[in-house]
Amino acid sequence: MIQARKLGHVVLKVRDAERSKDFYTRTLGLKVAYESPGAVFLSFGVQHHDLALFQLATGEAPAPTQPGLHHMAWQLGTFAELQSAYRELRDLGIPVDATIAHNVTRSIYFADPDGNRVELYCDMVEHGFEAMQVLGPRRDLMDIETGDVVSR
Repeated sequence: MIQARKLGHVVLKVRDAERSKDFYTRTLGLKVAYESPGAVFLSFGVQHHDLALFQLATGEAPAPTQPGLHHMAWQLGTFAELQSAYRELRDLGIPVDATIAHNVTRSIYFADPDGNRVELYCDMVEHGFEAMQVLGPRRDLMDIETGDVVSR
């Protein structure tokens, strides 16, 4: 059996590589590792790239029921960092679609310029694999300011 070590990077087809580059550098703090016409490779400064943007897309984003990417998730260190990210997105004028309390994480969701859903999250348990096996992927709405569950 193949034993991959980790997800190495994500590559998105975008309508406008420059606009998407601006979005991901502003919202996630990614840095440009390499750029050529219609292609941008972004990194947090350790890997050669964590996200690549290829200007290949035209037309509208796929309908929610069509196959494809549901969302990509980017990990933050603490709940306080997640709260700060929420405020920063608000200040940037980027609407947050949902604030969710999962059993193992706390998450916020928003869309990129091409409609790809982005998640920022922080772990709430130390041993995520074991916790997920026991607790499952619960999904409750959350008050981002307090972290309190607001509905079940």
